[in-house]
Amino acid sequence: MTGMDFEAYIDAVSEAIDLPVAAAHRPGTARFLGLAAEMAALLEAVPLDDGELVLAPVFRLPEPGESADG
Repeated sequence: MTGMDFEAYIDAVSEAIDLPVAAAHRPGTARFLGLAAEMAALLEAVPLDDGELVLAPVFRLPEPGESADG
């Protein structure tokens, strides 16, 4: 996301979700978006092997009358 126009992004997203961003908050919001983009770039630069990907199991509530042990 380098070179992204965060001001335009703030305008587009705030309009899309109907949530105005006050003028006083725009510089901090743009600064945060830049920081978030930098963090994402660091994570995206790390090579990952899909074979090493281990997903945690998904917890599902037991159905009524079913024990928690399955």
